[in-house]
Amino acid sequence: MPTDSDTLHFLDDECDGGASKELVWRLMVIDDEPDVHRATTFALAGVKILGRSLQFLHAYSAAEATQLLRTEKDVAVVLLDVVMEREDAGLALVKTIRQDFKLTELRIILRTGQPGYAPEIETIHDFDINDYKTKSELTRTKLYATVTAALRAYQQIRELDELAFYDRLSRLPNRNKFIDLSDERLESGNFLDDAIAILDIDDFSEINDALGHQQGDRLLQSVAERLKSELGSDVILARIGSDTFGLMGSTQRMEPLRVLSLFREPFWVHDDSMVVTATMGVTKSLGAGVTGRDALKDANIALKRAKKSRRGSYVMYSTEMGTDIRERVRLLQNLRSAVESERLFVVYQPQVNLKTGAVVGVEALIRWKKEDGSFVPPDRFIPLAEASGMIVAIGDWVLRVACDELVRFQALGLPNLRMSVNVSQIQFRHPDFLEKLRVALLETGTNPKYLELEITESVAMEDADFMLETLHKVRELGISIAIDDFGTGYSSLSHLRQLPIDRLKIDRAFVTELNQQVSGGHIAAMVVELGRNLNLTVIAEGIEDDGQAQTLLGLGCHEGQGYLYATPLLPQQFKEWYQARIAKVP
Repeated sequence: MPTDSDTLHFLDDECDGGASKELVWRLMVIDDEPDVHRATTFALAGVKILGRSLQFLHAYSAAEATQLLRTEKDVAVVLLDVVMEREDAGLALVKTIRQDFKLTELRIILRTGQPGYAPEIETIHDFDINDYKTKSELTRTKLYATVTAALRAYQQIRELDELAFYDRLSRLPNRNKFIDLSDERLESGNFLDDAIAILDIDDFSEINDALGHQQGDRLLQSVAERLKSELGSDVILARIGSDTFGLMGSTQRMEPLRVLSLFREPFWVHDDSMVVTATMGVTKSLGAGVTGRDALKDANIALKRAKKSRRGSYVMYSTEMGTDIRERVRLLQNLRSAVESERLFVVYQPQVNLKTGAVVGVEALIRWKKEDGSFVPPDRFIPLAEASGMIVAIGDWVLRVACDELVRFQALGLPNLRMSVNVSQIQFRHPDFLEKLRVALLETGTNPKYLELEITESVAMEDADFMLETLHKVRELGISIAIDDFGTGYSSLSHLRQLPIDRLKIDRAFVTELNQQVSGGHIAAMVVELGRNLNLTVIAEGIEDDGQAQTLLGLGCHEGQGYLYATPLLPQQFKEWYQARIAKVP
């Protein structure tokens, strides 16, 4: 039995903890009996729990509590009666709190004087409450213990929420919280003029490398503080990546040039003045059914466009961008399926000596035939394969297939036939590339002197020391090297002289221009002259008529390939083409 001092007394005077400037715990008492309110505040008056005083809010019906909860923030605990204006008013309010207001952190202590209306086991099972007490058992001590336990749980949940949904460095919401906040704002329907943006600090990784991560962290804090201060509370601001911020607000507040102008002044970071720029991707496509996650994806698409072509500025998302990305994703998925189901295959385009017409080589070219019989152009799927890293496996497979086929072609009476295989930058830089070359040669029985690797001019010119070392190792294997698409890049002549290459290939664009009175013929002539000076063989691709062939021969070009001689052929087609060609020779 409780002692007199431990029993809740119903007094006439209300003792309210009142508002305080210090940190307080906010408790809401919801009960239709005024005596319960007075008894509760008296029992807990002057008490500090977990270092904080208590502040009480009072509602005398579920309807009044609903209105209060719409506006009052940071309510930690609700002491809720079951039977008020209706027998189930308290239980209905629980659903409103959890489902409509989404106040999942708030602790609900259900207390009733009429337990028959809400049996304990069923109520705890069916409703999201945190404690269940009858009013008769809530003595002063037990009330204190119950509220303390609820506040401790509330505090722990808030701390976990802080870890899960807030960035500790900037004290801003993180990506997940930004999505939640933007979803709430979108669902409200009151922000139809809003925009969502991603802001990326340019070259932040270089700042980290040069000045250290600690200084980089301070810069991020300084950027966050300025954005928060200048954009105001009407704009949702979050740190959604290592050097990226998410923003949502009215198009007026979020005007991109206005936001980017905040980076004109230096940031003072630990007594250092740091000047940085930022790039933005923005979307205003926030119509019906759009979620925060969707909008963030659109803003990221725009940001990637901006970082490619408009660093320090912004790009506005358009539906065409989304269509293009979705098409690329779909194509990439289909490419993976094509690799697994062996719908990729290799064709071979003959290369001939322009003077004698003799077949001197073939170039291995990859093709993709879809299930419906249509073809995907290489210039569409090869960049995707490179971007996804699939090009390494695909390139290894092409190399192996080409080496196998070279042995078969040579058996037709072409013992000196050369096989040219294109190698991408990613494939060439793979740490196992040279070893894979050795294995392919060994296992297929290919003579390395008849294998040629083609690399583009841009690849040849990048990272000079690495390229020089690797190309020499390729040459040590006995393999020859050609520079593909020559004339389209910006080669350094001094660097080109150092490369252990055997052949220059004139790009088809300059061959096409041979028939026109433009600079194409001049460039082709310059490439041929360069090859002569460097003692290199020159081959032209894309030859479509005899006039082009004769012009190239007159310039001193040695070899050529193109539709004038043959389209890219399947192995059996190549055999038939070659047999028909030699049959014409008297």
